[in-house]
Amino acid sequence: MAKPSSEPPRPEPSRAVDPASIRRALLIRPRFAGDLCLVLPVLEHLVRLAPGLKVDFLAEQPYAQLLDGDPRLAEIIAVPRKPKASESARLFARLARGGYDLVLDLFCNPRTAVWTAATGAAVRVGYRGKGWRSAVYNRHPLHEGKSAVRWHLASIAALGWAVDPHAVPSLPVHAREIAAVRARFALLADERHVAIHPGARWPTRQWDPTRYAEVARRAAAEARVLVLGGPGEEALAQRIVADAKSDRCTAVTGLDLRELAALLASCDAFVGPDSGPVHVSVAVGTPTVGIFGRNQPERFFPYPASHGHRAVYAGVWCSPCDLDVCSHTSCLRAIGPDFVWHALQEILARRTPWPATAKPAAMPV
Repeated sequence: MAKPSSEPPRPEPSRAVDPASIRRALLIRPRFAGDLCLVLPVLEHLVRLAPGLKVDFLAEQPYAQLLDGDPRLAEIIAVPRKPKASESARLFARLARGGYDLVLDLFCNPRTAVWTAATGAAVRVGYRGKGWRSAVYNRHPLHEGKSAVRWHLASIAALGWAVDPHAVPSLPVHAREIAAVRARFALLADERHVAIHPGARWPTRQWDPTRYAEVARRAAAEARVLVLGGPGEEALAQRIVADAKSDRCTAVTGLDLRELAALLASCDAFVGPDSGPVHVSVAVGTPTVGIFGRNQPERFFPYPASHGHRAVYAGVWCSPCDLDVCSHTSCLRAIGPDFVWHALQEILARRTPWPATAKPAAMPV
């Protein structure tokens, strides 16, 4: 999420964009999985406020895969992280002939600004305070509050359209994907399932594996526990399963993003750090316990407790911060397994659906 600018605000167009004038729109958010989930409320607002609008989404591989089959999207444009010259040329040609009336650049780095300009769209929404990039856009969001969801929805408000500040990401999953993952991992209908994904890219988001193992051990008394590991995290998942010392704990690795979404949609609860799978879990409607170290939950976990979501955050003397690497990680050390277990236990103790929430409807086979 971009940092607020010190520039004085420039006057915004006072006239709202007529939804009927927007026939095709493009959303740009290149990466990562969690960030794609955080912008899904923007997509939902577009299709709800402008019925009949065709929306495309431009994202990098492999993150674009997360959106496969989403009925709200007309087309997904997947681009390589480092495209060849020929691939870039094809992309620019594709954008130029896309017929876009509206582009919302939800990243606003130099590359996405050039992509936006290439469309020639009449309405181009992007951040101010970005030097030459900001000149590409003719609508600039006015950001308020800490929530990353509200930050992105400011791009909808910049069109003069009403927004729901309490919106939550929603990611549809195919019925066939759910059936396939349930069969693959023998997820029984009469058994409860808890997923734990301990992996995170940066040390300031990596909770102690022995504490995950303790939570997994306690959860195994009430549910089958699936400890997930992404690429390079296989040994971590296996270690936690071994330390949990329960035959109801299983390590699950080798999932792609769509399989991850389907598996999380099949679970009764999820536990994980400040990383992409936390947001995927929320988006597929699974009650989620997020473990937060450096970042404030109200910014990057703006999800209502009424939906079953729980943020565990110590808020120690140095919190929050912007460090990826830290010499002491006091924020994470202050979170003992009891804190996380009690949050998870509250979810598991509930035998009826959480108020005001339901899993997104599975897409038909």
